[in-house]
Amino acid sequence: MKNISEAELEVMNVIWQKEEITSPEIIKALHWKKWNHNTIRTLINRLLAKGAIEIVKKEKRICIYKAILQKQEYNLIAFKKLLKTLYHNSITEFVEEFYKNSFLSKDELEKIQKQINEMLKKNDEKHHNNN
Repeated sequence: MKNISEAELEVMNVIWQKEEITSPEIIKALHWKKWNHNTIRTLINRLLAKGAIEIVKKEKRICIYKAILQKQEYNLIAFKKLLKTLYHNSITEFVEEFYKNSFLSKDELEKIQKQINEMLKKNDEKHHNNN
C-alpha cells in the first residue's frame, strides 16, 4: 500500500463511515474543507490508483465507492511507520515519550496497565498451554 496523504486520509475518513458512498456524498461530507469539487475527485482517483478504495458500481455518471483498505489496517500501518521512524521500533520509547510529556492522564495510564495485565495473563496462558 502506497502512502496516503493527509488530504487523502480526510477522504478515507468519510468513506470509512459508510459501507458504500458516492462522490457527491463525499463532497458534501467534506464541505467544511472548502475544497474544490475537482480537488476531491482527484483525491478519490488517487485513492483508487493506490488500491485503497474501489468502484462498486456506476449509476449513470456517478460512481459508488467502497473502502478496500480498512481503518484498522491503515491505523496499524501508520502506527508501525511512526514507531519505526520516530522511536526505532521501540514501543517502550514511544510510551516513555508520552509519559515524560504528560500526555497520558491517570485514567489512561490505569487503562493501559489493565490492558498490559490482560496481555501478560494471555501470554502466560499461551506459554503454559505450549508446555
